Amino acid sequence: MVADDTGVAETEERGPLRRRILKAGVICFNGRHSTLPCTVRDLSDTGARVRLSGSVNAPDTFELHIELDGLWANCEVVWRRSEEVGVRFTEPPTIVAAKRKQSISSMAAAPAPSLRRIPRK
Repeated sequence: MVADDTGVAETEERGPLRRRILKAGVICFNGRHSTLPCTVRDLSDTGARVRLSGSVNAPDTFELHIELDGLWANCEVVWRRSEEVGVRFTEPPTIVAAKRKQSISSMAAAPAPSLRRIPRK
């Protein structure tokens, strides 16, 4: 929120809506011969925020792969902060068939746990 001269707050226009996510990703470069594991923290239609672990830094341009979503995106680095990198997609991401699926199911459908003994028949 930004206040103008009258003290009325206005919302900032930041572009496409970002979705907070926590998914494993892979940074691919050097013709997909070199890879770095990463965690994708934010995702939008035009870019992402990626967290790297360790001392190795991402190159200025690379491909980002999110295996659970089947997403492949060509990226260029916009900003760097300690272990995080902000990237812009240089072209629209490609969605392919996911190689694996998420195995966690919703807990809402599961029965509530109980300490009661089940009577023997």
